Amino acid sequence: MKKLISTPVLLACMFMLPPVVDGAEAGILRQLRHDRLEIGRAMLEVQNVDWTTLLRYYADDIEYHDSIVDVYGIDMLTQFLGRLYGSSPDLVTTIEDDVLADGVYTAAWTMVGSFNGVPYQAKGMSIIKFRDGSREVYYWRDYYSEGDIMSNIPGFDEAILGFRTYYRCAVDPTFDCPPELATPDAMPEMEPPVDVPAPPKYGSDISSLIRLRRDRLEIGRALVEINAANWQSLLPHYTDDYEYHDPIVDIYGFDTLVPFFARLFASSPDLVTTVEDEVLVDGVYTATWTMVGQFNGVPYSAKGMSILKFRTWSTQTYYSRDYYSECDVMATIPELNQAVEGFRISYRCVVDPAFDCPLPPPTTEEADGP
Repeated sequence: MKKLISTPVLLACMFMLPPVVDGAEAGILRQLRHDRLEIGRAMLEVQNVDWTTLLRYYADDIEYHDSIVDVYGIDMLTQFLGRLYGSSPDLVTTIEDDVLADGVYTAAWTMVGSFNGVPYQAKGMSIIKFRDGSREVYYWRDYYSEGDIMSNIPGFDEAILGFRTYYRCAVDPTFDCPPELATPDAMPEMEPPVDVPAPPKYGSDISSLIRLRRDRLEIGRALVEINAANWQSLLPHYTDDYEYHDPIVDIYGFDTLVPFFARLFASSPDLVTTVEDEVLVDGVYTATWTMVGQFNGVPYSAKGMSILKFRTWSTQTYYSRDYYSECDVMATIPELNQAVEGFRISYRCVVDPAFDCPLPPPTTEEADGP
């Protein structure tokens, strides 16, 4: 009798086992996700922890990049972070938006502090990549404009202000451009937008949710890779109260966005932006990219990162921000390239352990700050 009873009990246990295993695996994945979020946030908001306690989460072959330095390997990264936080002891970074998907953590932030005694405030964005199934980080890149630091340093401030004024004269319809820079070429005629259908509406069923996610990825990528040939066809994907920001301009409202795009692509008709990494979580799309083109005839190449926010149940975006360094453009302009090169050399002399600094050691007065 025991054998007859034990067989169905055994079978029942076998059928019940997979949900138990699935539940255990789900718990492990939830914990991994939680830990990765905490690790990513700690690496950026490092003022909340001792930065040396985070070293165990970096892979031996970790690589770090920003617009100035490239660091390879845990030994070099340790030296770099020691120099960086030593030169910016009061640095405070505050995360504003962050998402994690498939082991890729992205965050937008604001940092406030001083670099070698020079106060600054800058907005930026970072991408951090974890090894599969682990808490180990093998790639980290920060996107921000070193112009936000240069603008507070005598000798560099005029170069940054000059370029930002020149750029806003060319593209910003709300900017009161100085008369000597206001040329007809900087203010192209505005043609009416093309007539295109409105974005589709979505329901709450599974198929609609799948389609919404697919469409948001496609539209998000298109809005980042926007160009002179297609910008008008993408206008239905911007809300009336849309706002856009980058290191130089702030655009508020659809009526301001249209002339901004008209001016931007008149100045950069051959601009090509290529998305490299992208993440979409809960209506927030982030992407890293490289753009290549010319600005008013000056060729340049720059890496950057963007964040876009979609309206609920829609492919319309109400907010986006591009993070890049305008110094990548300035570096190709003869009148400004020396300022960019001078700052980048000074910065690398302080923080980059692999850099053979050509500058003499600072005097006692210089070491104490300006």
